[in-house]
Amino acid sequence: MSAWANYWRAYDATLNTIRAERPSTFAGVKLILDRFSAPSSGDAFFPGGADDTLADALRDAGWDFDWDEADYLYTARHPLTGARLRYIEGDIFDDTTYPEGDR
Repeated sequence: MSAWANYWRAYDATLNTIRAERPSTFAGVKLILDRFSAPSSGDAFFPGGADDTLADALRDAGWDFDWDEADYLYTARHPLTGARLRYIEGDIFDDTTYPEGDR
């Protein structure tokens, strides 16, 4: 199997794990994402650029989107726990403890 095939298999498995485990905290999301890729500039990292995205998986897992400018720039909130994350071009930040607009 090629390196690209392995990459996309791991990418799909990561999104499927988000959907199956339905994490309700940033720590839970990060735990899953860190298996795919180490953090870059943010608290966690997950690339875009595919037909299926982290935003799609989070929606399927029950997260709401407070602000969605593009598929590479959004904030999401879990309705039961209040956990919040911000996605900026693959870098993901834990916004749970930050009041709106403080980052």
